[in-house]
Amino acid sequence: MNIKKAILFSLLVVAGTTAFAQSGNLRKAKAGLQKFQELQGAGSPELGKSSLESAKEAIDQAITHDKTKDDAETWTIYALVNANLATLEKSAEAAQAAEEGIKKATELDSDEKNKENITVAGQLLGQFNFGQGADAFNSQKYEEAYAAFDQALHYLPGDTTLLYYSGLSAIQKQDYPNAIKRYEELIPQKEFSQHKSVMIDLPKLYLSAKDTTNALEYAAKAAAEYPEDNDASVQNIELNLMTGNEDKIISDIENQIAKDANNKALHYYLGIAYSASDNNDKAIEAYKKAVEIDPNYVEANKNASATIINGVRDQLNALNEDKTLSNNDYSKRVEELKEQIKEALPYLEKVVELDSNDIDALRSLKGYYDFQQDEAKSAETQAKIEALQQ
Repeated sequence: MNIKKAILFSLLVVAGTTAFAQSGNLRKAKAGLQKFQELQGAGSPELGKSSLESAKEAIDQAITHDKTKDDAETWTIYALVNANLATLEKSAEAAQAAEEGIKKATELDSDEKNKENITVAGQLLGQFNFGQGADAFNSQKYEEAYAAFDQALHYLPGDTTLLYYSGLSAIQKQDYPNAIKRYEELIPQKEFSQHKSVMIDLPKLYLSAKDTTNALEYAAKAAAEYPEDNDASVQNIELNLMTGNEDKIISDIENQIAKDANNKALHYYLGIAYSASDNNDKAIEAYKKAVEIDPNYVEANKNASATIINGVRDQLNALNEDKTLSNNDYSKRVEELKEQIKEALPYLEKVVELDSNDIDALRSLKGYYDFQQDEAKSAETQAKIEALQQ
């Protein structure tokens, strides 16, 4: 339900209400409420404040009068007047009075003649509590925010914005069970603007709650729901690798590739899975395949170069630690590594070509030239780095 429509709905319902044999105070309260709503609907709620206050004064008398104190409509108008006051003045006292009015009206409304107006009063209270929650959230009072959003959901069940911010508030106060509960309620709401974030964050919440089983389940669901999203797919891969499911996740990706061999993202994700499994040769092969499909695939170019460079770096570190090598053997092995690392250069150059402002790629490129002892290229690349830092 859209809470922004509550006030207009209230105007339509109350304006069409007809009552017979009503007392003067009830009649006066309804007239004042209707006048307020007309001005509110015209965008001037402050101009109608005096009418709402007059309605409040009249209805307070009506709820104690013998002729009207047990009338469902009396308590419905009482709830509507106070709910509007709560929203207009941000009054917790008026909100509490509205809650009492809703409860009493619901008990007395056996024929449900006032059901729609009781619902509207609840919508207004939901709107009030949403505002209270938003204020608390912005002030980083997450306990208060969660309580207010939770109360708003009582009157506006299923409202996606409320569910989302209720979940965020729970996360901020590390109440992971309630955060999970709210996010799970949002899963069917695929039209919600933050649906992808919810799906991707839910596995993280399960991990925070130390529930690895559900973290894996929902990571797989997020990856299936958003197959082209890098964060969703990488998370699914990483979680499976963390839990010792290397063979399963690699097998899953390879099975998908068998069905869709020209899907560059699948080859890229396979590279990530192999990299995480310390199988650099297979990872490089997968990244190369992704680049073959799309030469301008930045992430695949970047990972291909990084994996090649890191592999050479590891070998160089091992050489430096090997004290048994003669100087000639050491020099020979270094020259071999210089040849090996050349494989990374076209991928690095492509990354810089696609994004000349990628300072990390430029630093990697400079490191490459330094290792090759190409002073001119190194200086040229350093100048580009310094230009970006100015």
